[in-house]
This record gives sequence, structure tokens and C-alpha cells, in this order.
Amino acid sequence: MCERNLGFESEHLQRALNGLPNVRHRIDHAAQRYGVIMNEEVKYGACTLLNNMLREQRVNVAEPLLSEDPEGNRRRLKEQMSIYSMQFKAAQNAFGWQRVALSGKVGDMKDDVVICLQLGIYYSKQPHLYAA
Repeated sequence: MCERNLGFESEHLQRALNGLPNVRHRIDHAAQRYGVIMNEEVKYGACTLLNNMLREQRVNVAEPLLSEDPEGNRRRLKEQMSIYSMQFKAAQNAFGWQRVALSGKVGDMKDDVVICLQLGIYYSKQPHLYAA
């Protein structure tokens, strides 16, 4: 599951991984593009679902974790999940709105791994969203 942003990372990953066993690619049929657009609805829905699943102890990391650096990736996931939270931004002036965003981008921290986990959980049961 890959976030679709201004680049074409999702399309590159689809071409590189197409045909491998147990690999599916999420497709936006309207835009005819691969990947997921992370709008507020998707972000909050995915975060809520992951939060509920964590509280119910329904999220597990496979053992063995297939990776060149299993322990490093476990550590990275744990770090990102501990930072990922509501970030508040004050209004520009007395008439503006306070902004709230879900993010793990604090300092030089990233949130890519936790975003991927959320997207995988959020879209895993919707087969019509996947390319054939």
C-alpha cells in the first residue's frame, strides 16, 4: 500500500512488484492511478481503526520479519508509533482557526512506516479497490 503524492512512487512500485506472489496494488479507478490519496477522511479513519485494533491487541508483527534489517525496522515502527499524534498549530490571528493534523513528522522524525501500516489495515478488506 503506497501513498499517492505528487510523484509517481505508486506507479513505480506497481511496475516493479507486479506479478509477485501475495502482492496487491490499490488502484483509484476514477483517476486511473495507483496508490492512496491521504485526505483527512482517510487519515482519521485509518488512525481510528489502527487505534481500535491496537487496544484490542489485534496488531502483530510477523515473526520472522522479512527484511534486510528486521530489528531496525521493528525499532523504527515503534519509534514512529510513539511520536505519531495530533499536532496542533495555532491560528495565524484572532480570526483564524486552530489547525489540527495527524502527523509523526516532528524534528527530523518521519512517519512513513506507521502511515503504511494504517493504510494496509484500512484498505485490506476492500477488494474492489485493487487492480486485477
